[in-house]
Amino acid sequence: MLLLAFRANADAARAADFGNLRDQYVKTFLRRFPVVATYLGAEGLDPLLISVNGTLRDYSPSGLENERKEWVRFQRELSSFDRKALSVEDRIDVEVMAAQLAFMLHNLDRKLHQRAIDVYLEEPLRGVEWLLQGMTARTKTTSGTHEEWEALVQRVQAVPAYLRVALANLQQGFPDRRMIQVSTKGAASTAEYFEKALPEKVKNSVPAGEQAAFNQLGEASRASGAAFRNFQKGLLELYFQKDGSTLKPEFDKDRYAIGAAEYQWALKNNLRVSRTPKELFEDGKKWVEETLAQMNALVQHLAPEKSWLDASLQNAFAALSEEVPKSDAEMLGWYRDAVQRLVAYSRNTKMFDVADDYKVDVVFTPPPLRDTIDAAYYPAPPFKASGVGQFYVTPTGDDPAKLSHHARASIADLSAHEGFPGHDWQYQFLRSRAKSISAVRWLTPGGVEDSGSMWEDSMSSEGWALYAEQLVGEPRPDHPNGIYAPEERLYQLRAQLLRNARVVVDTAIHCGYMTFDAAVEYFARTVHFVKGPISADPAVNKSLGERTSIESSRKAMYRYSKWPTQAITYQLGKAQILQLRDEIRKIQGSSFNERRFHEAFLSEGIIPPGYFKALLLEQARSGAPR
Repeated sequence: MLLLAFRANADAARAADFGNLRDQYVKTFLRRFPVVATYLGAEGLDPLLISVNGTLRDYSPSGLENERKEWVRFQRELSSFDRKALSVEDRIDVEVMAAQLAFMLHNLDRKLHQRAIDVYLEEPLRGVEWLLQGMTARTKTTSGTHEEWEALVQRVQAVPAYLRVALANLQQGFPDRRMIQVSTKGAASTAEYFEKALPEKVKNSVPAGEQAAFNQLGEASRASGAAFRNFQKGLLELYFQKDGSTLKPEFDKDRYAIGAAEYQWALKNNLRVSRTPKELFEDGKKWVEETLAQMNALVQHLAPEKSWLDASLQNAFAALSEEVPKSDAEMLGWYRDAVQRLVAYSRNTKMFDVADDYKVDVVFTPPPLRDTIDAAYYPAPPFKASGVGQFYVTPTGDDPAKLSHHARASIADLSAHEGFPGHDWQYQFLRSRAKSISAVRWLTPGGVEDSGSMWEDSMSSEGWALYAEQLVGEPRPDHPNGIYAPEERLYQLRAQLLRNARVVVDTAIHCGYMTFDAAVEYFARTVHFVKGPISADPAVNKSLGERTSIESSRKAMYRYSKWPTQAITYQLGKAQILQLRDEIRKIQGSSFNERRFHEAFLSEGIIPPGYFKALLLEQARSGAPR
């Protein structure tokens, strides 16, 4: 008995020691990555962390060296634990921490800060936007505590010094030429955001007693706008010849490809994927062909009903795109109606336990984000009680050409992905379980959405959202075709085709299986069904629609080129969820409960399923779900 008690006490002590190290690591991480801390609502985890909201990451040589020392120390202390002596959940956290630390040290070793220009543009802007999104409501029209307004002013005041360090770092590296060109233009629009959009956005939400802070914010915003214009000037002088439009020869080079070895490292360390890049490339091509076959079969079924003489995919989508909203207001209404329909369907089929007061905020995208997204979801900070997640839809200015991208039949699938039961439901559910999910599983090392990001969270978040698209279309009693009408099902398959094709092109451009231009052509022909020449020149390709699709494909390839492995997480994450669901269904047989599976999966947090698959399978075998 004494021996058992001794062992129990020893196990408790080891668990406490690891818990202390994990807590220390999380707080150190949040101080080192203050914009990620704001995104997560770090002060909800520890009130003392509110101070990080007034800062930006320290990219100075001394700052990065001190950061390295901290990660090495955590790595060393983590390696001292006997993992077998810890609980299953703690062992998972050890693995998560180890991968995060390895990634952050890897980024420092690669000197990513010397070429990731997009990080320097996006961190300040997103840091401000997430601060605003997470502010505490004061009245119906005003928001923000004194501490929150103080932090906002301090963060904007920090921008000029931050950009000076950024420019000094960039003078030592060689970014990809496309990133140089895009980011140099982006610096001007970011300057305009700070000079005009930010003061205009907050002027009507200032609480009583915070006028002084608002005045300080105005001064800081003007200084930050000027700093971004100086930053743009510095980029032009550094990378361009005197004409201001032609890159210097040493910078006019493709440097986006990370190579097969680096890609393989990221698969294993960041995403917990064991397959090789070449295997994924071949898998992607196979998945593309399978989805195309499904789409063609569906169009053959639809064509007689719709009186389509041409039963090609290109013609089918051209015909379906004729039913489009007449205005931005109508477009937003369609998305809101689709979300309500999806929620009602879920309640009816009991695939989720949806509270009576659950709702999705579907709103127009804030002005500074409108140039980069058409539709997206921004979650509320999980560590805080305040703030709401929002499903953004970008207004078009009632432009008929842009409204044509929101065909009526496409709305349901996108709403399932970004709204319900995709991202909004996922993050709202996670927030409800936030206290039982280890904080380390929320972290996004490197950044939230930029070229420094680990993308660890995307395997579960984007995998779940793509799974949600399929889930609501699966056959059920009284719903043999799920929620989708045949036309909506075609768009759902097209969304799947897009994610399959991403696996092909992302592995291809980074591992040398395709050139950038070859990947653009593959994407344009496979996803957008372009038949004519791959050219933006009207004299070469006379179709405006095809030229638009080609440009869209080129923009997509640029995104994948700067975010290696992010594009594959949708399909790979979804595939892992489906595989896990099938395995648990086989184990449990008639006792399998879909809602229970969903809750068990989501309760493990925003980490790749590879970390907790074995745990959920063991729980299924033992009949003791979490």
